[in-house]
Amino acid sequence: MAIAEDNTPGAHSDRQPDVLPGLLRGYRFAVCESSAAAGRALEVRREVYVRGLGYDVPVPDTYDYRSWLLTAEDEATGRIVGTLRVTPRFAGPLELEEHFRLPLKLRSPGTYEINRFAILPAYRKGQTFLPVVSLGLFKLARDLLVRLGGHHVVIASKAERVWTYRWLTFEGTSLVAPYETLDGTQHELLVYDFRTEARRYVDHPFRAFFLDSGDGEVILPARMPGLDLVPHEEPMRVAVGA
Repeated sequence: MAIAEDNTPGAHSDRQPDVLPGLLRGYRFAVCESSAAAGRALEVRREVYVRGLGYDVPVPDTYDYRSWLLTAEDEATGRIVGTLRVTPRFAGPLELEEHFRLPLKLRSPGTYEINRFAILPAYRKGQTFLPVVSLGLFKLARDLLVRLGGHHVVIASKAERVWTYRWLTFEGTSLVAPYETLDGTQHELLVYDFRTEARRYVDHPFRAFFLDSGDGEVILPARMPGLDLVPHEEPMRVAVGA
């Protein structure tokens, strides 16, 4: 989730009353409910991870076949501009378990992993100081997992992004490991506990935005889609620079 450090939302609390109402206006945040929608989400990931960052990773990968894909759509153009993946542990081990041994309390069906954030460069900052697409995707993921009765969300973050997730009230675990598929960069395991979020957000400047309902731009499906929307095919690799 790209939030520039010199634009930390909490650092501008005096400006929040002017921008929080209608913050997500102009975007639509939704869970993919068809193979076509999943394909559009994966194309954004290819653009960011493979063509943009040069990572040698398959798109889709094996975890996409048992995950939900979430998207941010620019309503003016109909273009998908951001995506992330939510993987339930009840469907099998999480990707980060390739690198970390989860604490016992997290090895349960109520744990979910968020990863593969991908936002097109032009949409990583909003017209205000806030990264609207990042915030909308996180709110959608949070609202979705509340509906599902999730207990914990886990995420593996690069060092330079840890402060972002801490601002979102994730808590550290002191567990760090290198991700060889992402150029060997060190990642820290962070945890979001739904059962204590109300307490953690008591004095948070974005409490109402994250915890209250009513954002028409954040759309939960009437019925949860299956975990099999990505066609089962050989994972696709895209040559850097293609």
